[in-house]
Amino acid sequence: MDPVPSPTPSARGGIVGELKGIVRSLQRVVRDAAPGQASGDEARQIVGLFAEVERAASSGLSLFTPVVVATGSFTKEGHGSAAQWLGSLSGSSEASAKGRLAAAERAASTPVLTEALHNGDLSAAQLNVVTRTSAEVSDAAANLLPLAQGGASLQELSDAAARLRAGARQRENERARRDRVQAHRHFRWRQVDSGGIRGDFFCDEVEWAKVAPLLEARAKARWKAAGSHDVASFEAHRLDAFIELMALSDGGGSDGPDGSGRSPKGPRVETLVLIDAAALRRGTTEGDEVCEIEGIGPVSVAAATELLGEGGLRYLVKEGFDIKTVTKATRDIASCIDAALIARDRTCCAEPCGKRHGLERDHVHDHAEDGPSELDNLVRLCPEHHSLKTYGGWRIEGEPGNWKWVAPENPKSAGAISRARKLATAKAKANAEAKAEAKVKATVPKDRNSPRRA
Repeated sequence: MDPVPSPTPSARGGIVGELKGIVRSLQRVVRDAAPGQASGDEARQIVGLFAEVERAASSGLSLFTPVVVATGSFTKEGHGSAAQWLGSLSGSSEASAKGRLAAAERAASTPVLTEALHNGDLSAAQLNVVTRTSAEVSDAAANLLPLAQGGASLQELSDAAARLRAGARQRENERARRDRVQAHRHFRWRQVDSGGIRGDFFCDEVEWAKVAPLLEARAKARWKAAGSHDVASFEAHRLDAFIELMALSDGGGSDGPDGSGRSPKGPRVETLVLIDAAALRRGTTEGDEVCEIEGIGPVSVAAATELLGEGGLRYLVKEGFDIKTVTKATRDIASCIDAALIARDRTCCAEPCGKRHGLERDHVHDHAEDGPSELDNLVRLCPEHHSLKTYGGWRIEGEPGNWKWVAPENPKSAGAISRARKLATAKAKANAEAKAEAKVKATVPKDRNSPRRA
């Protein structure tokens, strides 16, 4: 949105009337809307405009709520607290409103954030990320605002914030921070009145890194084995994998393939730790340097180096060996190339996606069309964008660090892409079954006593 100048004292008296007019106009638009008569493209533009309205409204709310809190005027409507008042207005929980109020309070004391709110640049979620990080890192707003204003996804903004917080933690006593986390570690569960069990846990990143890769690998295997007809989410399969691993851990269960309770054999799972050589030598990260546990997120250098000596860990120090010199003639990807790909493509390469978990490898130029399995011809995409590329005609162009997500001349709808994916899955399944049947037939010995054809 274009920058909006701050209202002058003489103009402030008219803000309430102006806003009432805008609200009535919006309510009229919504009341008279006929979504069924709009085309998909028209509806997409309308949603985009409503998103701008929502962002502007969120910025306005954040600008003025600190005044309500400071003056205590929320009690004039019979509310006992500011969070209760805001929750009733926005239709959110009191806890959610409390977080929103805290973000607005922090923004009010930071001039650069106040300016961003006047410009309508930030959503409530973006403001929350920036202000929470600013509480730990003094120059966080200056680093994060350009990302938000440049169209970065919330995930990309959150990732950048996590790196800043990890860097700041290195300037405090890392052992003291780890001790605080350790002191508050917990695993809680309870039965819900309506049925079922709900739980949550809290632990140190290093401790979680010892178990997370195996859990994620088992969950992914279950999810893929279930096939496209399965309606369960990946999170549901993650829970199933967790329960399965717990049941198998004592060797006394009966869930193993042979009834012994032993975990079925599978590929060796490794935890990948990514770290810049300069940060490793210095002991802290600076600027855009990386120190992350793959699948978990940024950690301090001290935390990462604590994992040295643990089994099932693989360190990738970003300096030295030129991984681009390794290639293979098959679709399979060499492990060193795979590690370099993970280090290079930290998020989905289809901008502005920003997803970082569950990414899949894909060839820029398809292997079926002689595209090589080398680093410069590989990207990581989230499952949704991988599907768009494979079945929807979208393309990745450019080069590493400057990929462009290019639309086909006539982009397909989600329904058409889904049908194409299901058809391809059915064909692949039929081909696999045919090959398996042919293999069985080839191994059946011929009956030597059967009569020969003349």
